[in-house]
Amino acid sequence: MNHGRRAYGIARLVAAALSSLPVTAWPHAFGERYDLPAPLAYFVASATAVVALSFVVAVLIARGMSRASPAEGLVVALGPLLPALRLVCRIVSVIFLALVVVAGLLGTRNPEMNLAPTLVWIIGWVGLSLVVACIGNIWPVIDPWRTLFETVDALVHRVRKTGGIALGWTYPQALGAWPAVILLLMFAWLEVVYLQASVPSRIAYMMLAWSALTLLGMVCVGREAWQRNADVFAIYFATLGRFAPVGPGSDGRSIVLRPMGRGLIASGAVSTAMVGFVIAMLSTVLFDGLLGGQVWWLAQRAFTRWMPRLVDDSGYWFGTTGLIAAWLLFFAAYLATCLVTARLVRDRTVNSIARLFALTLVPIAVAYNIAHNLSNLLVQGQLLVSLLSDPLGRGWNLFGTAAFYPNIGIIDARFTWYVAISAIVTGHVISIWLAHRVALREFGASRKAVTASLPLTALMVAYTAISLSVIAEPLVQFRNPAAPSSLNDKGSARPY
Repeated sequence: MNHGRRAYGIARLVAAALSSLPVTAWPHAFGERYDLPAPLAYFVASATAVVALSFVVAVLIARGMSRASPAEGLVVALGPLLPALRLVCRIVSVIFLALVVVAGLLGTRNPEMNLAPTLVWIIGWVGLSLVVACIGNIWPVIDPWRTLFETVDALVHRVRKTGGIALGWTYPQALGAWPAVILLLMFAWLEVVYLQASVPSRIAYMMLAWSALTLLGMVCVGREAWQRNADVFAIYFATLGRFAPVGPGSDGRSIVLRPMGRGLIASGAVSTAMVGFVIAMLSTVLFDGLLGGQVWWLAQRAFTRWMPRLVDDSGYWFGTTGLIAAWLLFFAAYLATCLVTARLVRDRTVNSIARLFALTLVPIAVAYNIAHNLSNLLVQGQLLVSLLSDPLGRGWNLFGTAAFYPNIGIIDARFTWYVAISAIVTGHVISIWLAHRVALREFGASRKAVTASLPLTALMVAYTAISLSVIAEPLVQFRNPAAPSSLNDKGSARPY
């Protein structure tokens, strides 16, 4: 069909022009493709039009609303139930951490028959990210390293009758949260570039290395300072949790129900390092979607032709370069947008604008996470049922579920495509709404708030087009010969 060729061309040109970065053919748990009922260009145009129109709606509706964005919501007291659940979750989390290490070191090397890859990459990363973003941040409760540190710290404090195990060193304020930014990029590299990320023994070593690093950090500067600045998982899930409709109560025995996204605009500007962290949340997910497809193949072929000495068979050099370039490109695009905003409002610096609006980009990261990973979670997550009965792949059947086989037919490419496009559009609409609410709060006058919101709205419209073009390639049926996927031909950095 001619429209298939045009759609393919549009998808490739949009992604190449704005990023020239890679595409993966593996973001979904099946190889089936969906033949769109209309050209992809129509979907992209419609989605961007909806996102642009949502800005007009936000201006009209938010104009009569309060400028403040209070964090308050409906407080639900749970009494002693919440502390009891917290204790159970902490015990279970430590058990699972130990199980991952044991399974990785002593279990089978087959990723599909070993608990470690599924529990870490599918359940612990993809699944937990979606739970935290769509329900509430449960990470502080299930963080096994926090539990281990606080337990040992409390025991030492009880024995010594003085301080715990923390040395009380001062965390260098100049570093801020930049260590967490670097660690997030490193974690993304392990997930999508490192070819042995699914090898159980490698996962066990990574867990041990992170355990040593984070426990040492907590001992040196204290748990709160470490998790506020350098603990990539604590910061990542805390940021996603601000988007969620359930927040923590002030007394530890209650929860707060609030509109989605309110936690993102409840406070003022974040640090410059947190701007980099939020941009990393966006760019790493999109890079995962780009890796291994047509644009990636074309870019890698050109890279090989121009700089053959820098090419390695594993694709590590090019993959690492692409990951860093994606982050820098998104960072530059966001700062350029903030520069335009600063010129328009005149009384704010570029840095202050960037820090002010950074968290309003989080719904886009959530949306692309859903679009890119939901099908993978629904299909591959089913492996947990059988793996709990045989975590080491030794032929056990502890709970009678070892013979369970995942039903890969519960979703198809059509379902995934429409979930993806709905999530992407919704996420951008929410971001535009939140950004305009922040602009109203900070700039007061409606006209000035609209002016301040326009550049960021334009960026979100462009990102909508990029996101749909990227997510379409592994899902949509194009009448075009498939190109080799280079890195993924050698083995996926994903569990399977």
